[in-house]
Amino acid sequence: MTYPSFRVLSGTIAVRESLIELYEARRRGDGDGFAAGFAEDGVFHILGDTRLLPETGPRHGRRDIARVIKQCYRQYEYVDALLIDVIVDINLAAIRRHLTLRSRETGAVGEFDVMDFIRLRDGEIVELTQFMDTASLAVMSGRV
Repeated sequence: MTYPSFRVLSGTIAVRESLIELYEARRRGDGDGFAAGFAEDGVFHILGDTRLLPETGPRHGRRDIARVIKQCYRQYEYVDALLIDVIVDINLAAIRRHLTLRSRETGAVGEFDVMDFIRLRDGEIVELTQFMDTASLAVMSGRV
């Protein structure tokens, strides 16, 4: 007799699974899907100089977060995206990624290592701070 599989997702396993789904939405440029993982008062912050990249800076609330993700997707095509490390606790996570992006403006391609630090509350992202080489991204995009 064959028995159906049985899976229970809770605790850190559930947080990890939901974060992976959110990063898949981000890779697809689904700003609304990505922003849905944030608390209503959540903050998404790409560290960098807004003079070089207007996408940098803190974004507050789901609407603003969705808008900046859609803006990024209009600027950059994800050629490849790899989640290297996903370290999760109930209220904290660290995600290391490697991205290959193509500027839709210039056609130039660049590879970037990205580190995201995440604070969670009740399974929703309260704050996500992203670290990456935004100066090289600005050069690739022809802004410098």
